[in-house]
Amino acid sequence: MSGLFKTPKAPKPDRKLIAAQERAEARAEAAEQSLQEQISARKRSRRTGGLRMLLSPSRVQGQIEQRKATLGAGG
Repeated sequence: MSGLFKTPKAPKPDRKLIAAQERAEARAEAAEQSLQEQISARKRSRRTGGLRMLLSPSRVQGQIEQRKATLGAGG
């Protein structure tokens, strides 16, 4: 009668399932880290890319050439 009130023990999980779950978690973490790196690179390029474009020599050279090409008395 002592067996009537005891709860049965759950079977231990299969080793293959545990290994597959660990591999899936590692893949998910790597994908998440890659995504975070892409986002930070995009933010970094937005932050520094604008300033580089603003101060680039080709932009300054273009303004000088445009001033020479304009008509009128302003020169």
